[in-house]
Amino acid sequence: VVRKEEKAPFYYFQYGPFVIGTSRPETKFGDKYVVMHPDDERYETYKHGDTFECEWINGKVTATIIKDEAVDPAFGTGVMTITPWHDATDFFIAERHDLEKQQVIDFDGKLLPIAEEFAGMHILEARPKIVEKLKAKGLLVKVDEDYVHSTATNSRGGGLIEPQIMKQWWVNVNSKFKIQNSKIEGIQSGEEVTLQQLLQHVVRTKQIAILPERFEKQYFNWVDNLLDWCLSRQIWYGHRVPAWYCGDEVYVGIDAPEGEGWAQDPDTLDTWFSAGMFSFSPLGPVEGESEDQKNYHPTSVIETGYDILTFWVVRMILMTTSLRGEIPFKTVYLHGLVRDEQGRKMSKSLDNIIDPLDVSEKFGTDAVRLSLMVGSSPGNDSKLSEEKIGSYRNFANKLWNISRFAQLTINNEQGTMLKEIDSPEARTLADKWILTKLEIIVAEVTEHIETYRFSPAAEALRDFTWNEFADWYLEIAKIEGKKTDTLNYVLNTILKLWHPYMPFVTEAIWQELYGEETMLMVEKWPSHVIPSEVEESRGSNTVMSQFNLVKDIITNIRSLRSEKNIEAGKEVSVVIVCGEEQSMLDENAALIRGLARVGSLTVTGDESAKPDQASSAAIGSVMIHLDLAGAIDVDAEKARLQKEIDHVAPYVIQLEKKLSNSSFVDNAPEPVVEEEKQKLEEATQKLTALQEQLSML
Repeated sequence: VVRKEEKAPFYYFQYGPFVIGTSRPETKFGDKYVVMHPDDERYETYKHGDTFECEWINGKVTATIIKDEAVDPAFGTGVMTITPWHDATDFFIAERHDLEKQQVIDFDGKLLPIAEEFAGMHILEARPKIVEKLKAKGLLVKVDEDYVHSTATNSRGGGLIEPQIMKQWWVNVNSKFKIQNSKIEGIQSGEEVTLQQLLQHVVRTKQIAILPERFEKQYFNWVDNLLDWCLSRQIWYGHRVPAWYCGDEVYVGIDAPEGEGWAQDPDTLDTWFSAGMFSFSPLGPVEGESEDQKNYHPTSVIETGYDILTFWVVRMILMTTSLRGEIPFKTVYLHGLVRDEQGRKMSKSLDNIIDPLDVSEKFGTDAVRLSLMVGSSPGNDSKLSEEKIGSYRNFANKLWNISRFAQLTINNEQGTMLKEIDSPEARTLADKWILTKLEIIVAEVTEHIETYRFSPAAEALRDFTWNEFADWYLEIAKIEGKKTDTLNYVLNTILKLWHPYMPFVTEAIWQELYGEETMLMVEKWPSHVIPSEVEESRGSNTVMSQFNLVKDIITNIRSLRSEKNIEAGKEVSVVIVCGEEQSMLDENAALIRGLARVGSLTVTGDESAKPDQASSAAIGSVMIHLDLAGAIDVDAEKARLQKEIDHVAPYVIQLEKKLSNSSFVDNAPEPVVEEEKQKLEEATQKLTALQEQLSML
């Protein structure tokens, strides 16, 4: 059902002593009840149950006055006639007062014999003719041509939906029954409860947790006001209602009873009725408790969209607690809607729908999975674009390349890829560092996943995989060598950590590395155990601080090279002046030379070892001096720096004068003044940096 706002004439008719309003005069043939609010002072002289006779569409009718609080005194004249068969509000008024209900419109949208001369006409054809007849009788008071109301339409065909009263199968949610075999905390077997009470109890007592917690309010808004559940649906596709009729007899069962003349109910069950049993129906027969029922029910968590919390999740809790006497799951994890890159809801009219099947074919299923999980948080909507999916396809390719490099390196070292491998010996500082980082990431990812923070887990794992393992350790492996065990161990662990996010790629890599007879999906989750020599060094963070210093030195040398436009392939000479770090840096000199393209490296505690012409950087007390002699044309570099200084210095002076002018500062808009201050700060920093570089030469 799609509600649409539409403009339609709103007719006011004289109905005895009252003026009533309607946009649907074709429903009024059977109206014989006039309803008003019991507290409306305008009509206090009229008593509930009073009757009167009046002229109406097809002659005189006898009408009864009904007082009911459903009437809005501020709408129209505060008086209305009711059509219980074709309006939900009118139906419930009739139910409360035990009033007669009469059908006016058939299932083809045509008027029934009660409409007399209009019988057989479609309601849209009959409407203007009915108005003309009432006008001819002098009963049309006025017409509001600007009235806007909400109409129910069919989401597929677009046609109007006309309410009808029909016999349906229902679930009575407030009828007490004795619960059997209860495993629900706080409710004993044989205790009398209602379905509504079960729904309230299991969430209020936290036997079922809803994440994020703010959706508990939505849950209870629905459950605390729960209405009986209509199960019957007049659609072709679905489970047939297991009810059989023979005259006035009704039988409920899978198969028809013995005997002639039994006909099955033509309706199907509400799709949520079937889906409501999904927590246990795939696990085999409930009777006798199959092994799967015992092992896998209740499940730990259900993941679904917040938009079907009250449709599906509530029904699963209702069905499982009542039929099995236990909860279906312990945690409900709700994700948000997936929107387009502009944050708009995907729809055919906007032509912005991303079909998962299409993009899975184009980018790979794992890329689609990652793009949906990374950057999303429980209960919040997320954005999706092909560009985002494409970036995770690139990451999937990166993981393949990392695995191939590790495999090739191990093969070159005459090593063997081992599926079962103990913690390797940490031979170098880099080994200790990567194993320490691995331990940290295993703990971090595990904690995030166990607390349903799936995006932070994937983001941390991606940074480790790409930035630390691939960009640093694999490059180090090319220099140091003898990394078979460490590469095997780290890659083995990474694949396990990535498997929940990228099951297809990681499974394919796993079988490529360890053989097709193995399966990653049944492997144990990584533990938090690391080599003892690494554990011993972690207390003082020695490994981390030492390796970070090596990384910083390499990064700074690269930056100095870039600043001086030194060719990437050209080796340079570097002097590092340090204190107690000298021994550690000597041990890792090969890394610095290899990763920073350093030909000559001197590590010393002698500050006088600084070259005459050098570009320098400081990391705490450690000084890095890149010898420019022979690396660049010093005179040309001096000229370039001086030229740039001559260009920036006047600009700084100009900005200083402008900001020292009180007339400008006092009268210019504040954002303009702030912008000029920002320009001065940036220009001054640039000038200082240029002057320092020149002084080094």
